[in-house]
Amino acid sequence: MSAFVNYFADDSRSSPFNLAVVRVLLGAWVLWRVVSLDWGFYGEWPDHHVNDPIAYLHQDVFFALLPYQQWVVAALLVSFIVGYKIRWTGGLASLLLMHMLAVKSTIYLAGTVESLFVCAYFILLFAFFHEDDVLSVDALLRTRDRSLDQLNAFLTEGPNRVYRLRALKWGLVVVGLLYLGAAWGKIMNGPLEIWLSGAELRQDVLEAQEVIGVDRPLAAPIFEFELLGWIGFVGTALVQLSLLVAVLLGLPITLSVLGLLGFHASVIAMLGLYFIDMFLVLSLFVAWDVGYRAIAADSNDAELVYDDRCGFCVRSLYLFKHLDINDSVRFYSRSDVPTAVADRDDVDLDAGLSLVRDGEVYGGYEALRQLLRQFRIFAPLTLVMGLSPVRAVGHRAYEYLARNRSHRSVSGPETNRS
Repeated sequence: MSAFVNYFADDSRSSPFNLAVVRVLLGAWVLWRVVSLDWGFYGEWPDHHVNDPIAYLHQDVFFALLPYQQWVVAALLVSFIVGYKIRWTGGLASLLLMHMLAVKSTIYLAGTVESLFVCAYFILLFAFFHEDDVLSVDALLRTRDRSLDQLNAFLTEGPNRVYRLRALKWGLVVVGLLYLGAAWGKIMNGPLEIWLSGAELRQDVLEAQEVIGVDRPLAAPIFEFELLGWIGFVGTALVQLSLLVAVLLGLPITLSVLGLLGFHASVIAMLGLYFIDMFLVLSLFVAWDVGYRAIAADSNDAELVYDDRCGFCVRSLYLFKHLDINDSVRFYSRSDVPTAVADRDDVDLDAGLSLVRDGEVYGGYEALRQLLRQFRIFAPLTLVMGLSPVRAVGHRAYEYLARNRSHRSVSGPETNRS
């Protein structure tokens, strides 16, 4: 299978895992970039030529607002990362970030600004297609609009599930268009013979070394061999063009993405840390679910018995069903538990949870811990849950919830309005 996914060819997957990973990676990266940049500094930038097309954004009030917008965007991104109110937190965060980047662009337009614009577009796409993300706080909240019968049917149904990842589909098109524009700009920006000779590339390297004050030994061959300059121009343009071509034709994109990663690595080696955000952007199309499936492939099968009349219990298992990419857990409601399980002396059907794994039966808090162990991404959490103080508190908390679960049993609406 391909290491990178062409979502434009098919935006559906058998797991929602990729969408959740991208949301967390993207949100965390942008959060770090927004918080780490000194936005107040741009208001003190020395007067010089302003980019004319967006000169109307070069206003003192906009520069004064940047440090405050910084923390508003940061707060919105925290909610976006956990998947709370994605439609609004993602939408507002992306629009505010675009405004901040546009204001910065009036005095300084560089790779950091352009690549962060791409990240902002991605976040906006998540807001547009927020209902596709089922591994989020929003998804848990939407279960309140589904009846217990619907939720129980979902937990006990077979593995035939299809998830749409439309944010990644259109995000891939955005990235492809970005690289198309970059390739077209190389062709249109100045006489073609200058680019073909490598003169423009050598000039870029010289200017970067002068500004940074650091020599780049890996760039030395560019000055010695004209052929390398030609290869750099033609090779870069072809790689940048290839992504959108592969996307639109429904072809695998792995070679194009690897070529672009190599291109950005060479830019860093010769010029410095330019367009470093694009490494993150391109990683968003990794087939994360394939790796997750491989890691969890040898997980032992487990049988989980739960109280199907307890709304709190049923909704708590909702995300686990989505995460069970290998269908290694069979969910049984207490009313239709198999005879082989029900007849076991060590299975307590009156308990909130009972889990059978490797021939061992676990109940209550230990059943929850063993269920988490089934999903290896929770390994650090299960280790903490096994510590004596945590286990003691966990047992008490679980027993309290189990005793009062009947108070949380609700029938819910009879139709799905989510």
